[in-house]
Amino acid sequence: MATFGERLRYLREGKGLKQAELAKLLKLESSSTISQYETLNRIPDAHILQKMADIFDCSLDYLLVRTNILKEADYPNLDHELTQIMQELGPDLTLHFYDLKGMTDDEKKDLKSFLQFLKIRREQKGGE
Repeated sequence: MATFGERLRYLREGKGLKQAELAKLLKLESSSTISQYETLNRIPDAHILQKMADIFDCSLDYLLVRTNILKEADYPNLDHELTQIMQELGPDLTLHFYDLKGMTDDEKKDLKSFLQFLKIRREQKGGE
């Protein structure tokens, strides 16, 4: 399961921010504070957490790894079954889906083929 530190690092890198840049945005004295947050050697206070959520445009629940949905308001009609699938996958796997942004058509076809392969393999194992 992902940790707060892993999620913070993922969000920071996703925005193309270095630790020093995020520290500056948060008005922290040192970029080492960000490193400490990411390694869980230090926990930010509520004020800093809210500023992080604002910078990354995500919910506090997402930032704190309580949900895998970035912003609840963006998904008012999200299919319930899809939500369950995301929760079953867990944050470690679900985070990888954000890396798929900007996929080419060929990459999308490859992903679809791989998912179909996994489904067929699971069905075959269940039929044994």
